[in-house]
Amino acid sequence: MGLNYKKILIVTAAVVLAAGIMLAVRLEQEFGILKLADQFRSFRVTVHNQSDYKLNITAAGVTTSASALAGAEAAAKDELGHTLSSGRTLTIKPELSLSGEGSIYLHYTDPREPDEVKTIGVCSYTEYLSGSSTVTISNDGIEVEENCS
Repeated sequence: MGLNYKKILIVTAAVVLAAGIMLAVRLEQEFGILKLADQFRSFRVTVHNQSDYKLNITAAGVTTSASALAGAEAAAKDELGHTLSSGRTLTIKPELSLSGEGSIYLHYTDPREPDEVKTIGVCSYTEYLSGSSTVTISNDGIEVEENCS
């Protein structure tokens, strides 16, 4: 008799697990639940290089109103040193810290002006250094999609 209860329990657990997986897939399709959860992860930025040039992603940093008033470049900075070839994508999780509110930026250079460091604002407002942003760099400009908090 004990063996039959174990089989019933195993089958019931498998059915409940399968139903949970199907529900999760349906919720993702309908409401993008995984995107909502993304807002609570440590900040990440995905860079798409759609330009004709190799880019050097040199740093990520946090600027606060206090650092701006003090004339400092950043309240926190992570030297990255990533190279991103034309047509490639890179996801970066910078190691930053923040107390209060601030914004996040990326520094990069390209071979057309190798001595000029360009700055992209990738998160205009954050208190928690969480969420994500997507940056697309092309020959014609830069697009930033923010989903940070």
